[in-house]
Amino acid sequence: MTTTKEIGIKPEDHLTGVTSWERYTRRVTPYLLISPFYVIFFIFQLLPIAFSLYLSFVDWNGMSAIKFTGLENFTTMFQDAKFWNSLRVSLIITVVCTVLGTAGAVLLAVLLEKVEDRLANVLRVIFFLPSVTSVVVITYIWKQLYSTDYGYFNALLSKVGLPPQDWLSDPKLAMVALLVMLIWAGLGWDALIVTTGLRAIPDDLYDSGKVDGTNDWTEFRYITLPLLRPTLLFVLVTGVIFLWGIFAQPNLLTGGGPLRATQSVAMYLYQQAFTYHKFGYASAIAVILSIIMFISSYLNFRFIRYETE
Repeated sequence: MTTTKEIGIKPEDHLTGVTSWERYTRRVTPYLLISPFYVIFFIFQLLPIAFSLYLSFVDWNGMSAIKFTGLENFTTMFQDAKFWNSLRVSLIITVVCTVLGTAGAVLLAVLLEKVEDRLANVLRVIFFLPSVTSVVVITYIWKQLYSTDYGYFNALLSKVGLPPQDWLSDPKLAMVALLVMLIWAGLGWDALIVTTGLRAIPDDLYDSGKVDGTNDWTEFRYITLPLLRPTLLFVLVTGVIFLWGIFAQPNLLTGGGPLRATQSVAMYLYQQAFTYHKFGYASAIAVILSIIMFISSYLNFRFIRYETE
């Protein structure tokens, strides 16, 4: 049975002369206060998502009349060799950066925990700086480092008697150059997240392990790593979502070249939408990319949760 307290009416309201309008205002006011968030979310999130899903089934260049084409955009996409190439590039970026980046972040965080506190804090700040630096600035610096004529890496190669390399002009080297930059740029952020997970592990467990005669490896294998899994889940899921949708870094570093060797799905989507004005086709790519992100995140969540259980 519904009580007066549950509907916002105090038992003494009939004694204090509270009107029905005041009772109504009391019930409605909390919803009015939180409504701006839902209005903004509806306008700038749900509506664009719904419109993009609708556009994936039509042919539209932004100016002409919208023409319903059914599944034609998806059929064209699955037969498009350039789309599959961009999907392969994004898959390589996601897998390599996720595996190596996460492993590097765990290693860095564990090593910094063994360093003296003041020095460790300074090192954390240094490693974290790329995370708060503009993507444009970071990419410009790495572009200069990779320069064929006056880049620092080629200068090092010349000092050891090796020929200079076309880091950004060779299709094979361009992908390696991009991967190195991405892993470096994300290492500090991931290491900081892992550090919070490390500090949440009770010291008593390590003390008990030392009593049992564990070494550094067994301590990490049987204490640190199992208790880090919730933290690693966060790092993996956020990293996978970011890397599948990566756009700015490859666009600024290589422009997707050479020969589309570094063109991600997001870059191909952007090209179809804003260069060729194929908004329907681009929306179909966006739908498939969203599904891939969801499946990848779900698999990460299921795997980590299963291992934790």
